[in-house]
Amino acid sequence: MAKSLKSRPGRVVAGIVLAGAVAGLVLVLRSSAEQRSWPSAEGTVRERLRSGRSYSVEVEYPLPDGTRQVATLSENGPARHPGERVAVRYDLADGRVVAAALADNDQAHLVAGGVLGLLVLGGIFANLIAWAPRPRPE
Repeated sequence: MAKSLKSRPGRVVAGIVLAGAVAGLVLVLRSSAEQRSWPSAEGTVRERLRSGRSYSVEVEYPLPDGTRQVATLSENGPARHPGERVAVRYDLADGRVVAAALADNDQAHLVAGGVLGLLVLGGIFANLIAWAPRPRPE
């Protein structure tokens, strides 16, 4: 395997994998940091919905202007049932909600960040092997 990594195509593939993993990790970290800066409100679960193997919840929460917003949000954490109180983060633009998520939804970012972090480490290791000088015959 190390011999195939030292070839020109092997070096290119190792570099592309490393660049893609770093870009993905940066994207996940930016998205996570952006979501944490959104304002939050306490809402109430109205309904739990199932689509295939995934679940989402319909949540009603108040906005700063006093209106109430209803949104269907992805449920990546513990199971939420109707009547439960949840924290909701939302992003406002021109007084309208453009994005919302459950505040404890950081698990998806944590898992994606961990997987991409391992991929970055693997890419660094592969690049070290690919670009290491070849031993000279004596």
